[in-house]
Amino acid sequence: TVKDKSGKVSDITLTFVQEEKKVITVGDVMEIPAEGGTFAVDVQYNTDVVVEVEPAAQSWIHFVAVRALTSGKLEFSFDANPNPDPRQGKVTVKDKDGKVRPITLTFTQDGSQRIKNALMEIYDAMDGPNWRIDKKWDMSQSLFDWQGFLWDNSRSGFSLYFGNYGLKGEFPDCFDNLTDLLVFSVDDEPGLTGTLPPSFGRLKNLTDLYLYSTSMTSLPDLFEGVPLRNIIILDNTLMTGPLPESLGSNPGLDHMALDRNAFTGMVPDSWACLGTKLYLREPFLDEKVPDSFVTSPDADWLVNMYLHQADFRTTPLVVGDYDIPAYWPRRDIKDLVTGKTIAYKEIVSKNKATVLLNWATWCPYSKVLMPILKRMYDKYHGDGLEIIAAFNADSPTEDSGKPLKDVLLERNYDSWYNFSLFDFDGYEWSVWCSGTPSAIIVDNKGNVIKTSRGNVTDHSRNRFGYTASTSLIPVLEEIFGPLEENEDYTSTDYSKDGEVMTLQKASVGKGINIVFLGDAYVDRDMNSGGLYETVMRQSMEEFFSIEPYMTFRNRFNVYAVKVVSKNEKTGPGYSTALGSVATYSSISTGDADKCFEYALKVPEIKDKENLLIGVLVNSVSERGITYMSESLQSGIAYYGSVRNDYEAFGITLRHEAGGHGFGFLDDEYGDYQGAIPQAHIDYRNSMYQQYGWYSNVDFTNDPSNVKWSAFLSDDRYKSEVGIFEGGSLYSKGAYRPSENSMMRDNFEYFNAPSRWAIYKRIMELSGETASFEKFLEYDAVNRASASAAPRPPLKAAAAPERRIVHSAPPVVIP
Repeated sequence: TVKDKSGKVSDITLTFVQEEKKVITVGDVMEIPAEGGTFAVDVQYNTDVVVEVEPAAQSWIHFVAVRALTSGKLEFSFDANPNPDPRQGKVTVKDKDGKVRPITLTFTQDGSQRIKNALMEIYDAMDGPNWRIDKKWDMSQSLFDWQGFLWDNSRSGFSLYFGNYGLKGEFPDCFDNLTDLLVFSVDDEPGLTGTLPPSFGRLKNLTDLYLYSTSMTSLPDLFEGVPLRNIIILDNTLMTGPLPESLGSNPGLDHMALDRNAFTGMVPDSWACLGTKLYLREPFLDEKVPDSFVTSPDADWLVNMYLHQADFRTTPLVVGDYDIPAYWPRRDIKDLVTGKTIAYKEIVSKNKATVLLNWATWCPYSKVLMPILKRMYDKYHGDGLEIIAAFNADSPTEDSGKPLKDVLLERNYDSWYNFSLFDFDGYEWSVWCSGTPSAIIVDNKGNVIKTSRGNVTDHSRNRFGYTASTSLIPVLEEIFGPLEENEDYTSTDYSKDGEVMTLQKASVGKGINIVFLGDAYVDRDMNSGGLYETVMRQSMEEFFSIEPYMTFRNRFNVYAVKVVSKNEKTGPGYSTALGSVATYSSISTGDADKCFEYALKVPEIKDKENLLIGVLVNSVSERGITYMSESLQSGIAYYGSVRNDYEAFGITLRHEAGGHGFGFLDDEYGDYQGAIPQAHIDYRNSMYQQYGWYSNVDFTNDPSNVKWSAFLSDDRYKSEVGIFEGGSLYSKGAYRPSENSMMRDNFEYFNAPSRWAIYKRIMELSGETASFEKFLEYDAVNRASASAAPRPPLKAAAAPERRIVHSAPPVVIP
């Protein structure tokens, strides 16, 4: 109010209006946890506000509401951060009338903290500071730098890999905070014990589970609702107890393999619905094939897959009186020669019996079987015999450098169906066959008549345990008829009996004598250039086809003497000149005196000492046996002619004549499971000390004292010579120098200690002193090829060992 001091003027009233200042203030910026949620931001404002979320953050920051009219909170919701990378989003708060400067809020959200915390629980609980890893787990480092952690952007989750880190103890119960886990893999962690914790069963995104080579003791039944698609649990030899039924409960499961663990009991009936998605090799499971497998539409896979466990059990599996269909893949398998799909069901349905065969050119027992099987096929194919053969080769397209098709055409094996075993995956192969050679004979419905798979009890039909190399032809003869006609021929002309053939004369040294004889050959075989002369020359070539005989061939005199037998068959009711008897599965020695008598018909041979006599027995047999004379230091080796197929009998000839008869080597296989009798050890040690016999087997595994210690200390032999248990007929307590060799499973090479023994004898008998240094110079040719000599079965990691049936051990005579 304004007044005149004298009061003469009327009062004037002035009114002042002051507008309120408009402000917006906010509290501290918040860091949002990885799991997101709804949060409010403190705000002081006296104007209408507008909240704008920047476009790049609108997918995960959502403005909810103003919580008060004049002051209070702005409410936001935040999505969970599925990525361990931190993210940032900005929100602008504005005066609606634009009179106040906008305020920018910044929100950050780190997705890795929850995962880090859980992983650190594992790290701390399982000796993490001592793990064998290059990228240590460190909370201060980005999760992407943690070894074993791998983020998958496409699936918004991560994989966790432990591989020979050195885990110790059990996994802690922290998997509730690892909900983004997609793949969990543990490999070669023997320090991992116990089992999986309960929270593992709440991993609702886990699709792949791999547990290899741990010391875990069980697997809990907690997988219901876990969306597993791939499961491999392998080589956990302490993992026992029942199989967890829920492990196979996910309908989306693509593959489950449980291999070489120690689970016991029955397979859950519900697992039959998995069909070919299931692979089991658990040798401690119940001995009876599950009923649900037998009645399943996928019985061809499930039953044979279950029976595959028999190869690894100490007790047999049991099958009942029901059909067992052979397995054949449910996809196209191409013929190696024609390129056309092998129409399995059609082929089987129109034949009386079909042989499903697995063979290899490198397998000595396949070499014996295949030519005979070819003759059987040629004779009875028109009567309903068919063959579908798996070529177990070096690669899908090559075998020893040749295309598979060319190998088949060269051997005339193209008349039946052929495919590469590489067309089967490792699991299929091990279910389908049991080594090389192996065979399944099926009827016109595809059900098993006979199979090579053994260790199965089948009282009702006796279908199992037939060794393909020796029993396939007799079984086919039972079905179709004899391969050979039952003609009994009797010799009448003995004029050529005792006739000597000089096959080779030594050009170096004194000349070492070898005499080849034949038994059960008759007069009609003795014509010039006829069967007898042919097989005798082939015998010589087969003997010298392997080192060290190949290199030192020029030090040998080689003769053959014609031996005319009354009959060309051996056994009861037949008479042969040398008295040997050979069948499919055995061979027996003949009359040693008669053998020496014929050998001494060679004018140049004056006595029986240091003489090798090889006796080819005219038969179907692939077996062999050798006399080793202690007093004469001579050998008489008998071996079946396998119907005079030199590719087949040459293998046995080299083992018997080259290994036992001349080299006086021991067998390197160990078929006997019991303790070695002390007398056995004493005798072999005595023969070694007196004559150098049995130099390729010892009864100590001490590297400094074993017979071949000189090779062990030579770096040139470190990849070839070692100490391997099993030999001299026994599986324990005897030791051999190499995993395989001519003296174990007829692999086409003598190992280095055996070569040295043979070399020494060659030098001594040809009049020279054997020098180890000179031997090493010569042996360079063998060292160069040593790594390529043994050829193991295809896919050996998944394959069982070949089932070998050995010949008889040598017989020592005075």
